[in-house]
Amino acid sequence: MLKLLFVSHGGLAQAMLESAEMICGPQEGVRTLGLFPGDSPDALREAVVQVLDQWSGQGVLVLTDIRSGTPFNTVASLMQSYPFRHISGVNLALLIEALMDRDGMCTEEVANELIANSNQTILDVNRLMEQ
Repeated sequence: MLKLLFVSHGGLAQAMLESAEMICGPQEGVRTLGLFPGDSPDALREAVVQVLDQWSGQGVLVLTDIRSGTPFNTVASLMQSYPFRHISGVNLALLIEALMDRDGMCTEEVANELIANSNQTILDVNRLMEQ
């Protein structure tokens, strides 16, 4: 089964995982890490490295909350040293999709599915209702 690491600002990753588990049930092989006020980027990097080392040799998908933030930059800085896919800009719908797909798909397939479905996760409800 594909391993999933979600790195975010504050407790967002953990809160989103808890919300996703309300829909998908309890999840194994998923870790969350958050960068909180007063935390150093180096400490976050060490925590990410620890998880990646633990999951060495397995398919790993790393999700981050926003492009160019410290969690994103920390994960991106490790991409040349560790084999994983990195998707940023994750919302609850995409997290649920990743959790549901990871049993039957490889890392590359899940990443491609998230990217393909990302434009469907934001909806202009006013425009929809006008139709």
